[in-house]
Amino acid sequence: MKIQVHMTTGLSPMQNQFLRKVIFMIIKKIEITNIRSYKEKTIIELPVGTILFQGDIGSGKSTILSAIEFALFGLGDVDANHLLRIGESKGSVLLEFESSGKSYYVLRTLLRKGNKIFQEEGFLYENGVKNSYSVGELKSRILDIIGINERTQTKTTSTIYRFAIYTPQEMMKNVLTSNNEKRVEILRRAFGIEEYSTAKKNAEKFSSWIRTVTRIKKSMVNDLSMNKVDLQKIKYTSESLSEEIDYFKDGVEHLNNQIQIILKDMLEMRKKKERMLQAESSILHLQSTIDKNLQLKEKINLELGRMNQELYEISESEKIIADLTPKYQEYIQKKRDLVNVTDKAFQYNKLLLDKITLESNINSERDMLNSSIQRLDLDLTDLTSELARCNDEVKNLDELKKEEIVLKNIITGSNKFQMDLDTVSENISNTRSEQNSIRKEILKQKSELESVLQLKQDAECPYCKQKLDQQHIRTLENKFLQGSNFLKNKIIHMEEEIIENQVKKNQILDRIKQLESKRSELQKIQFQIAKLIDVQNIIKQLDFKISEKISNKKSLQDKLQDKAFLVKINKLDEIADKLNVLYSYKIKYDTLNNIVIDYQKTDLERTYMEHSNIIKSKQRIIEDIKTKEQSLLELNDEVITLSDKLAKTKAIYQDREMVDNKLNELELQRVSLEKELMDKKESLAIRRTDHDNNMKLIEGFNKKICELEEKVDKISFTDQVGLWLNQHFIPSLEQIESQVLISIKEEFNKLFQKWFYLLIEVGDIDVEIDEYFTPVINQSGYRLEVESLSGGEKTSIALAYRLALNEIIRRMIMLDDNLLILDEPTDGFSKEQLIQIKHVLEQLSAAQVIVVSHEKELEGFVETIFRVVKESEKSQIELVV
Repeated sequence: MKIQVHMTTGLSPMQNQFLRKVIFMIIKKIEITNIRSYKEKTIIELPVGTILFQGDIGSGKSTILSAIEFALFGLGDVDANHLLRIGESKGSVLLEFESSGKSYYVLRTLLRKGNKIFQEEGFLYENGVKNSYSVGELKSRILDIIGINERTQTKTTSTIYRFAIYTPQEMMKNVLTSNNEKRVEILRRAFGIEEYSTAKKNAEKFSSWIRTVTRIKKSMVNDLSMNKVDLQKIKYTSESLSEEIDYFKDGVEHLNNQIQIILKDMLEMRKKKERMLQAESSILHLQSTIDKNLQLKEKINLELGRMNQELYEISESEKIIADLTPKYQEYIQKKRDLVNVTDKAFQYNKLLLDKITLESNINSERDMLNSSIQRLDLDLTDLTSELARCNDEVKNLDELKKEEIVLKNIITGSNKFQMDLDTVSENISNTRSEQNSIRKEILKQKSELESVLQLKQDAECPYCKQKLDQQHIRTLENKFLQGSNFLKNKIIHMEEEIIENQVKKNQILDRIKQLESKRSELQKIQFQIAKLIDVQNIIKQLDFKISEKISNKKSLQDKLQDKAFLVKINKLDEIADKLNVLYSYKIKYDTLNNIVIDYQKTDLERTYMEHSNIIKSKQRIIEDIKTKEQSLLELNDEVITLSDKLAKTKAIYQDREMVDNKLNELELQRVSLEKELMDKKESLAIRRTDHDNNMKLIEGFNKKICELEEKVDKISFTDQVGLWLNQHFIPSLEQIESQVLISIKEEFNKLFQKWFYLLIEVGDIDVEIDEYFTPVINQSGYRLEVESLSGGEKTSIALAYRLALNEIIRRMIMLDDNLLILDEPTDGFSKEQLIQIKHVLEQLSAAQVIVVSHEKELEGFVETIFRVVKESEKSQIELVV
């Protein structure tokens, strides 16, 4: 009862909503259809007590837990594609549960439409009446039935359910492996105190907005004076701009007249230049044509030289052909003879290969059978020796079983000492917690007295509102000393109680250590018994293997006497006769092939064909030479005619330089005047724009000055609000949240240590929880990282953390111990460590405990066992016990 008072005194008004008694539920039955690996309708009826769902990894055990959570709270943060079975259009979960003595049925359905999956409206059967609800409404109704008072969020499941009843393995890993800030943020939500953090963030945002408004106010005051000064400057500038606009208008008109005169002169000169350009174009065309013809003449002369060289090469090829013709004819004849004997030679080679292969098979089969018989003899010798050794080992089995019964009788009743130890430890912790509270109260009273002493004479007392004088101050000091002495005496009395309880604790611990020694001895004997039982099974297997080896040996010996070898030998003789007939063809083939290869090495055929092809082009080259010589004569005549025409055209093209100089001079004058004109127009436009902008600015400044004068008067109250938030409200939130977390952390640490020491028996390992709820491991005075622990120790840390978290949240919301779900609690445990789970299950006070594990060793620790198997991608469940 004291623990509950200690836990609740640190809770905020936001958490008081949980302080009513929560009546949770017992799951009675679940029907799963087309959910993940469950295809046909699967019905599971769950009794009270400890229940184990055992099966291999990936067999579909965790799907049962997901189906329970889906039936109660909908999809939440789960993707529907991961829940509905692949290839199915519809899936559903029907869950029967009991809460507050009443039975309820809840049905949820998933429906696939195209590429998307939708969650249909759900149904709830209450008192035999079927009621339909939307997804969110059904979740709210379920929470109301089971008595959990928390905010309903569409995309999440129940936070209290996740941390107090069923914490998935991956979710607990995220809590343990997250950084300190992330972990505390997750646990705030689990403990239901995230409202402090939310209120603080909102207050900081509002304070930041107030600071921005204050800066705006100061900026507005500065802007108001600056705007008035700028307004006078703009008015003076506008008057100057009006005078400059009139001056630039006159300059623009004068420059336009001068430019029109120059444009008329330029038009006359361009007409003269156009006539000269036509003559220039003709000169360029004639010169280009003459150059092309000269280049073509040079090209034709080069081609004639090349063709004459080709005629010389053809004559050389004719001489070579005359020398190669006798050898080439002999080479062709030998190739024909080689083709005629090739088939017979290939038949010889194939039969020779068959002969070698057959001989190898006969020898290999004989050697393989003899080797197998020898190997079986060695195996029989080894199995016989192993059988004799196993028979010697099982002689002590009956004696060990008797020792087991004696030790079990000795350790009966050890739970009573553990309960006494928990009671004494709890009293020590509560007394120390009360001591800390008293010390804080003394410091608080001292701080209040010092704050009064710092006030001036005749100031108003902040507590009784009287004027401060020496008499009043002495009264306050005496009152503080009396209260302080009383509290200090109370602390001394509590310290005596702690020492007395510590002596009791040490006595109980000595007795527990004696019993633990016996329990350890019992575990060793049980392990030896289990090992000898396995040896008995091995003896049966050895007898079977010896019989099987003897039978195999006899079968191999019979094969050695088989007549199949004679058939293969006769076939080998037939192949030898055929090889003798084909031998002459093989000799002739090799002789001809060597002659052909010798000719091929000299490259005779390629050389003969290349020179033959060269000779074929002789007549074509002679005709091409005649055509090129005729083209050369025609080009000479055309070049003479074009040269005469070019000389006449150049006579026309003489006065171009004078025309170009005059035209350039006029162009420079025009460009200069136009540039001057553009500058004056641009200056005129700029001044007109500046004048118009100044008029708009004057109007805007007048309007802005009026608005600023109105706004400055309105921004004052926000400064005081911001000061109160930063100095009072935000620090108060931080202090309250810190005290709540410290209170929770102390109780959480005790629970974590309790479960860890129940799982691990190593005496030199100490664990605790730091201020960030991080597990801290110390061994022989040295701190260890969690990653340096063995796999079983890591799992023990995670399981102890999970059980402590479940229990602390149950206490905070006063949740009945009706249901607890453990997902793979022994992942990584050795066989010796698995035995500790029995003690954990005995310590749990829940009316219904559901365990999901792939470890068969847990079957001896529970009351009901369901076996989960998966065949052909379909999961099935069988009730074993």
